[in-house]
Amino acid sequence: MAGEAPQVRLGRHERGGLAPAILAIVDRGLRERPALARGLQGEIELALAESATPVRLLFANGSVLIEDGRCEAPDVRVQGSLSDLVSLMAAPALGGVPSPVRSRGLSALAIVAQRRIKVQGRVGLARRLLAMIRI
Repeated sequence: MAGEAPQVRLGRHERGGLAPAILAIVDRGLRERPALARGLQGEIELALAESATPVRLLFANGSVLIEDGRCEAPDVRVQGSLSDLVSLMAAPALGGVPSPVRSRGLSALAIVAQRRIKVQGRVGLARRLLAMIRI
């Protein structure tokens, strides 16, 4: 169905892993922006400072798998802290990037400029994920 969000499911998760928390964030984004979510294809690894185990997100065939664990060869690898990721999610955006006109946007740009969040791989896929999970 055109307005239906992709199915999301939790795969393996480890004690102290962040996959359930990331699932909640992604699930909200899927429901809020289903059209954008349907266009996402690829594997993303979130290596967050709060957990020794990265979180794997696999967008494929109209579904999303989120689980604790490393990716062999992700399309995108994001490294940083969960709090910095949330700051990027909450920043007002202009053209898909944090807006320098508002203080929260300027703070988010500083996070990226200071390389507190590092993105390797398909930057466009990372930007689309961020746009989908924006709050």
